[in-house]
Amino acid sequence: MKKIFVILAFIAFSAGAFARDYSAADVNNCLSDLSIIMNKTLPNAASQQNVYSQAWIGKVFPSAPPHFAVGLEAGVTKLDLSPLGTVAEIFKVGSLPNTFIYPTITGNVRVGGFFLPFDFGFSCMYMNFSKLKAVSDGFGVKFFDIGGDVRYALLKGEGALPQISLGLGYYYLGGKISLDKDGVSAGIEYATHTLFGQVQVSKTFLFFTPFIGFRGIFSKSDTKWNWAVTDERIASAASYIGTENSGSGSEKASWTDYFIPQIYGGFGIKASFFALNLSGSYDFKHSIWNGNLSMRFQM
Repeated sequence: MKKIFVILAFIAFSAGAFARDYSAADVNNCLSDLSIIMNKTLPNAASQQNVYSQAWIGKVFPSAPPHFAVGLEAGVTKLDLSPLGTVAEIFKVGSLPNTFIYPTITGNVRVGGFFLPFDFGFSCMYMNFSKLKAVSDGFGVKFFDIGGDVRYALLKGEGALPQISLGLGYYYLGGKISLDKDGVSAGIEYATHTLFGQVQVSKTFLFFTPFIGFRGIFSKSDTKWNWAVTDERIASAASYIGTENSGSGSEKASWTDYFIPQIYGGFGIKASFFALNLSGSYDFKHSIWNGNLSMRFQM
């Protein structure tokens, strides 16, 4: 009996020793951590716009036919969502995946240069997924993005030579990621300004164009987070201690805080006036993957 009592006492002690109680400070820290993660991730998402397999699409004038393109583009970026998942676990409102595939969907246009070998592109889109049940009930994301870039061809791809271009771009990405379920609301509003320079190399073989490039990305990001929980939810969440039922804060990243070196590449297929591009990129400083798929009418 003494042995049994000792074993039961040890089990009870162990359970208490490994149990975790959470306070408002823990919730605040989770959302602060997610803000920092987003300040690193969103510039990568912003760069997944107006990606073309050709390093230069040609001139609009003088040219017959004039070279331009218009279409739709979908990009995805890996986002570490675990801090918001911890908030959901603290208040016992289900679970979230550790990794969220952050989407960007844009309409875009690119126009060839006049006389000189350059082209310029523009893209813009607003989307609001207030309830992404495929991720988790109560999880939502909305975003607005706008921006453009210009590329100048150092080599035009004549004969056996490839196309090589240098480019500069600016994109703005803003929106909100939120959790709103069973008396718990938590969200992060974000605004990211992204500047980048790039070099791209491509070569067309009949209708197939492989390409590779490098970007140097600078960004300025602001995030504001807040959370609130009802007294009833606090009472039902045994892991939460204290009586605080709300919190807020912000995080900022200046132009010099997060320089992002990014390699990108992929291929394009063009048949008549229809073009399909598939590409990916990797931020090897923060280990963030991105992907991009686009379909366009292109001359």
